[in-house]
Amino acid sequence: MHARLTASLLLAAGLAGCKPPAPAAPAVVLDPSSPEPTPAGDLPLLRQKAAMGLVDVVRAELGPRLADAGDAGPDPGRDALRAFAIELALRQDDQPAALQQLQVLARDLDRLGPRASGAERARWLILHGALLCAQQRYAEARGQSLEALAAIDLAREPGLAGDAFRGLAREQLALGQPDRALTSVRRAMAVHKDSLAVFEDGVLAVDILIAAGEPLEAVIAAGKLYDDAIAYVGPSTLAHAEALAAAAAATFASGDRDASSTFFADASKIWGELQATRSDLRLPLSARLERRLGELAHVLERSAPAPAEPAPKDRN
Repeated sequence: MHARLTASLLLAAGLAGCKPPAPAAPAVVLDPSSPEPTPAGDLPLLRQKAAMGLVDVVRAELGPRLADAGDAGPDPGRDALRAFAIELALRQDDQPAALQQLQVLARDLDRLGPRASGAERARWLILHGALLCAQQRYAEARGQSLEALAAIDLAREPGLAGDAFRGLAREQLALGQPDRALTSVRRAMAVHKDSLAVFEDGVLAVDILIAAGEPLEAVIAAGKLYDDAIAYVGPSTLAHAEALAAAAAATFASGDRDASSTFFADASKIWGELQATRSDLRLPLSARLERRLGELAHVLERSAPAPAEPAPKDRN
């Protein structure tokens, strides 16, 4: 298994071909003599803080906790924290950090060997697919998402299945398949129960609806996204800025440039304030939002009405 996972990670680094983890294995039974699992009960709070805009703060907190986590035997808490660390690294487009943590996660799976569960392998496949997607290797990433779905018990792991469906939708959209992507993201939203997970689905759904030629549906989806951002995270947060940027994209696609410009200005203001207060200046808090705002600035500038010609002076 080690050779397979290592080959997959080398592919993510652009060096070799990708191969899937080993076949399904029986459920893991914890050894009473093994070390205590790593505490991860505050993971929902960490996710909330990241959605508020404290991405760099949360990453700085996760580093020492993962360094102190044991590396022997199964440890659901450790693996959940590591998966979240990878998600945050990819949010900031810090691919080297994401790859490093994926390599550690691969070694953890190697130690488990045949004891590794389908859910543990699926988590690795989902995260590996996200890294490949960040590298614009969409067809390979789609393969990872499909393998993950095949390894998951949908009834027992609905949240993980939702993550895999969202990844598949993202990859289908990038491959020019918006209709398939729409089906996949709706399946993600149907099984995700956590509000922040559904919010992430909604951000993607707006892009998919625009690509599918349904701008009015995209505007409706962006409106719900805005309501969810305020209700579940709060105003002037990263989630709020994401929702405003999605609304700007949707209203522009619907032909309402004025509304798009207003949403864009509000999103840019919040984004600028969050960026100015971050503790780590090396990376943006969200590479996705930074890219979307850049694209919006470009299309709004190009579509700006030409200045009116001055009236000719009366020569009499």
